[in-house]
Amino acid sequence: MYKVDASDFRALKSRILELNPSRIINCLGLTSVEECESRPEASWKLNSEIPIFISYLAKKIGAQLIHVSTDHLFSKVEVPRSESEQVIPINQYGFTKMAAEKTILKQNEYALILRTNFFGHSEKESKSILDFAINSMKTNTVINGFDDVLFTPVGVSEISNFLINPISLKAKGLLNFASSETISKYEFMVMVSQVLKKYDAVINRTSISNSELSVPRPNYMALSATRLTNEFAYNLPTIQEMLENEIAGIV
Repeated sequence: MYKVDASDFRALKSRILELNPSRIINCLGLTSVEECESRPEASWKLNSEIPIFISYLAKKIGAQLIHVSTDHLFSKVEVPRSESEQVIPINQYGFTKMAAEKTILKQNEYALILRTNFFGHSEKESKSILDFAINSMKTNTVINGFDDVLFTPVGVSEISNFLINPISLKAKGLLNFASSETISKYEFMVMVSQVLKKYDAVINRTSISNSELSVPRPNYMALSATRLTNEFAYNLPTIQEMLENEIAGIV
């Protein structure tokens, strides 16, 4: 294992040139919407400046860059959006992620940007949506699930499976890595309870407009997986199946 302070561009460049990898998968980012809003300089550094610099280095050494992006963007069209659909950011997190997308696409024509929303187990203090759901159900904590926030989530293991598949070596540009199913955050919580067989879990159907969240968020984030399925003939399992797989590795 190699460690490097990614904010130190000189050290980052030295390490990448030393390793001379054939692929670079950038998972680095500041994902807390609230923290991005309160610390815009950190958001820019982690979500834009460092990924753009890594993209530059990847092209310099001829390595394929895979950059993990987000679905956290707004569109006036509330149907699963394609890669060509116009989207706009409505908060600092979305703005910095989109800035990275646009610059990387212009700078590195061989880069692959995965626009996605994944769930899985996190070992860090900042828990994922799946960790939150499981922990809440284990402790019989009431869950408020937004029924007006829609997305197309995928299990993090499926991203790994795609990247070890030889077809990913040919992929470039912007690619939606998304489920073919659109569900609400409320439905996701209910699905977790069913997989865990926690039929007594209390999950309230609520609206994001009535929440205490201070930073604006997009309500509709569903992505179209048409390019993934048509161009690469790659089909993902159902959300239920992906949840069963992720949960099997946790509990």
